[in-house]
Amino acid sequence: MVRSIIIGFPELGIDLEADFQENEEPELCDLLWKNLSKPLDMVCRHPVSSGEEFSAEARPPKHPVKSGMNIGRRNWLYTTVPLGGVIYAVTGGFGGLSLYYGQCTEPLQIRGSLVAMVHPEQFAEMKRAGKAVWDAQAIKHKPMVINVRRGRE
Repeated sequence: MVRSIIIGFPELGIDLEADFQENEEPELCDLLWKNLSKPLDMVCRHPVSSGEEFSAEARPPKHPVKSGMNIGRRNWLYTTVPLGGVIYAVTGGFGGLSLYYGQCTEPLQIRGSLVAMVHPEQFAEMKRAGKAVWDAQAIKHKPMVINVRRGRE
């Protein structure tokens, strides 16, 4: 059975399940699984102008953490991540997740690599969640908080 994570949007009543891509990124999937030993609340931010993607960061550690190069076996551009892709980037401490709920327009390299894919039957809910993150930032000027936790083991 494939391991998964749950990306929860408590304010919206949405839970998205994303299956790990362990054949492509086994080390990064293992690190994310380890770092989700307890559910984690993350604050979202949306680039607003470059497409249908948003990122979420956990609260940084209390003490400085040495950061380094991203880990991952493949480099991605914003424009090449598939619909439903979940990116994990580790730059010190927990790092961050990004969720691709549509097309992106900037052909720039991203930090991190693809670790999970949201189930296709949840794409409509994923798009609704992405739009809510955009609205929270661009219109309401309030942070959107998500909860990320382990799913199937």
